[in-house]
Parts: sequence; C-alpha cells; structure tokens
Amino acid sequence: MPLPLSYPGLKCVLENLEAVKRQELLHHLPSIRTINSLFPYTIEFVRIMPNSIKINKKLWVFGLNHPMTATIFDSDSGKHTPILRVNKSTDEAIEKFFNVYLKNGSNIQDFDLYDVPKFLYETDRSDGLKLNISRIWMKASLNTKFDYFTRYINLDKLEFIYLTFTQSSEGEFRMLTKPVIINCKGLDLVISASRSLINYYTGLRNQSLVLYDDNFQVNELRLLIENWKTSDRPIGTSFCLYSSIYDTNEVINSLDLQDTFPVEIPRDSTDYPGIGIKIDYNRDLVLYHGKHPIEDSALSVSTHLDLFLSEIRIVVPGLPKFSIPINNESRIRVYAIEDPEEDGRWKIVIKPVSGS
Repeated sequence: MPLPLSYPGLKCVLENLEAVKRQELLHHLPSIRTINSLFPYTIEFVRIMPNSIKINKKLWVFGLNHPMTATIFDSDSGKHTPILRVNKSTDEAIEKFFNVYLKNGSNIQDFDLYDVPKFLYETDRSDGLKLNISRIWMKASLNTKFDYFTRYINLDKLEFIYLTFTQSSEGEFRMLTKPVIINCKGLDLVISASRSLINYYTGLRNQSLVLYDDNFQVNELRLLIENWKTSDRPIGTSFCLYSSIYDTNEVINSLDLQDTFPVEIPRDSTDYPGIGIKIDYNRDLVLYHGKHPIEDSALSVSTHLDLFLSEIRIVVPGLPKFSIPINNESRIRVYAIEDPEEDGRWKIVIKPVSGS
C-alpha cells in the first residue's frame, strides 16, 4: 500500500504543479485544499480583459452570447467547451477566478493588463494581497485604474513595463509621471505624439528605456543628451530609440556634438562604432547606431540609437586593432585603451571573442 505524501513532499508537488492543473487536482482531492491554500501559485502568463481572464493556456470568457454564461478555450488543443450556465455576473466570475489563482504572494511572469477588475478599485484589499509580477504589458488608457492596481503589486519584484499609447492624449501622457513608471527597471514606450514629450522623457529614471516613436525629433535627442550629461544616472543606464522613418546614422551626424571621441561598443561578435562624451572621471555618455535584442522578432533587426552610460572605453585613432583567429568559432582581439586608474596611460587589452 503506497504511503501518503509527507508535508514537504506535498508542498513540493503543489508548488511545482502548473496552476490550472493544480486547481483541477483539488476537485479530485478536496482533502488537500487546506494545505493548498498555504502556497501561492506560480504562473507564466495572465491576461485580464473586461469579460475574460486567461491563466497560462486556459481562457475563460464570460457573458459572450448571454449573461451568466461562460466558455472555456484551450490554447493547446484549440478547442472550447459548450456555453456553460453560471450563477454569477461577469464581474463576480472574474473576481472568483482572481481570488483562486492570484492569491497573496503569487508569482506571475507576464501580466497582460487590458482592464482592472472592478472589485480591485472599488475596495482596498492591499493589506492582504501582494502579487509578485515580473513584467506588465498594458495600455496608457488605463491611467487612473492603474493607480489602484499598483496597490497590489510588489514593486520590488517588478522588472519591466511595456506601455502603449493609443490616444496620445494628455490623460495618457500623465502615465509618465507615475512613480512606478518612472522608476521601473525596464520600460518600453510605444507612442506617437504630435508634440514634444521631452520633459516627460528627461524625468524617467529607468535603467533601460526603449522608445518606439516615429515623431521623435533630432532636437529632442540633443536635449536628452544634455540632460544625461548633467544627471546622476548610474553606469549601465541606456536609452534606445526605434524609428521606421529616420535614418539613425543621419540623426547621429546631424547632432553636431562637440568634445567627442570615437568608441567601439562590443555586442556579441560585432563592434559598433560610436561617439563618446566624457561626463566625469568614471562615466562616459556613449551614442551609437546598432541593433537591440527585443522580444518582437520583426523588430529585432531594426536599427536604433542607443544612448548609455558606460565606463571609459576609448578607441585610439591611428593605433592598430587586430584579431588573431583561434579556430572557426573564436578569435583573440587586441587593442589599446586609456586607463583612468593609471593617470590616463594606455594599456593593451587582449580578450577572446566569438565570431570569425
């Protein structure tokens, strides 16, 4: 006769079981509901819309054809259930699902926030509900509703926000003044504004800021550079501009920057030429034209301007830089750089790199 699982064993099983399958298990083993309630869920994907909620590969749609009904879609099989009668309104049904899956301490990798459920902004449950969300995808039109939703986010765990502006209105632009937007580690903005938003951009303190904006002007980039030169932003801070209209090489050339020096930015097996501007003893401001790794494969090969703060990396005009092949997959790169810790003396750098 098999022995029952110990507490540590059952805890391990529940915490590593996919969220929907774990909930289905409770229907077959109601005796474990008490211990199950002690452990939050770990969920890869959540999407909340006005009449639906998606947990990983399962989508529940409420009131699609008639009130008090539900349909369940399975992304893996492509199948859906017949229309089911439920004894709850759409708001009540979404609240129930939220309470089941998104309990206090739940870990969520990606949260696609199309809407904030009514019960979250009509009442304050933040004392007993904090969600560990890594990445949020949303529209700026949420505006005030997002203020309510942030009460339920463990901001120390939030790493990235993808924010889309659809109306380009003043109400949407105010999203850029919210502390959670300003200070999030990574921020992607998709925006098309008829006026300059440079005063908003200079107020952002994200470690990585990516801007998709075909209306971003050369003068705005110049103002952003001047702002960064006088800021206390740490080494590693970066700004990336995507535009389908401008030739980014022409943008760099038209800036007509003064007191610059040539640099090379290593990315994978490629070195991108750039422009360096000294800020202080430890920091350079670097501007270059290259490629940026992003989720969308259609955009991953797009050119961009990358403005970032780095440790000093200077290419010496006239000094040789060469590579020594090791095999078909790697080589040794040799070049000289200025070493600020040695009173500006030059030192030889030898490092293995990939690529032919």
